[in-house]
Amino acid sequence: MENNIKTLHLHHLEKVHPLKNEILIMPISKLFENPHMQQPLRNRFYAVFLFKDAAGSVVIDDQMYDLRKDRFFFLNYNQVYQFSPSSGPEGYVILFTKSFYNYVYTGNKLIKSDTALTGMRQNIDVKTYSRNEFWQNFEAIRKEYLKNTLFSKEIICMQLKIFTLRFIRGAKTSKAQRLPADHKKEITEKFSELVNLHYKQFKTTAPYAEMLNLSPNYLNTLIKEQLALSAGRFIKNRVILEAERLLLHTTLSVTEISYELGFTDNSHFGKYFKSIKNTSPNAYRNRKALEN
Repeated sequence: MENNIKTLHLHHLEKVHPLKNEILIMPISKLFENPHMQQPLRNRFYAVFLFKDAAGSVVIDDQMYDLRKDRFFFLNYNQVYQFSPSSGPEGYVILFTKSFYNYVYTGNKLIKSDTALTGMRQNIDVKTYSRNEFWQNFEAIRKEYLKNTLFSKEIICMQLKIFTLRFIRGAKTSKAQRLPADHKKEITEKFSELVNLHYKQFKTTAPYAEMLNLSPNYLNTLIKEQLALSAGRFIKNRVILEAERLLLHTTLSVTEISYELGFTDNSHFGKYFKSIKNTSPNAYRNRKALEN
């Protein structure tokens, strides 16, 4: 069967602005006019949706969220989502790549790279007292984007980092993000990146430990200390997340999904999935279809 998730790149959405392959800023209403927005999507970029006013819902992976006034959404690379607005939404969207976010080196490990975005919450409701702060920051970014002159790219990048910190603070995760960055945290971040790249091929700890020049036991101990779960469970969670996306947002059969995720045996995939979700892939797909 045909996989009906559309993978979007920035050049699919805009072909005029000089920074089109790195960052786009546009009214949400204009984005929703794009026919791609009528189907499940997977982005090859980050997306921040800033709703000034909206009604309806959005499904992100397997979770449904209401659209409402002053609610902002953050979408990571490869998340599967579909918007269902019940009225014309107002606001803006910022779409940007990892390379753009990493364009300016700050020297501060908290914000110097896109690893700062790995712990971002899916959405925040902007409080009255911070609303002006958010929108002033956004307008500074948009002004430079429209100007596109000397140092505009650098200024936009730095302002975007400030906006990211405000988003994190608004989501009340700033305490966790202020923990000192050390060697263990760097290894954890690198491990997470490697899992995202290779989870279809490698589903055990040993290959990742080898890539990081560590022993499997040490990597497992370190990940458990940093993330409160084993390295093996972290890998399994990533595989299951992708399985959920494919079950909910494509017409691929369970057998096809098992091959897509690197399993050579359909029954192995079924047992693997059930060990985490306590149900079979087909039962999970059917239950979610009824819920929606």
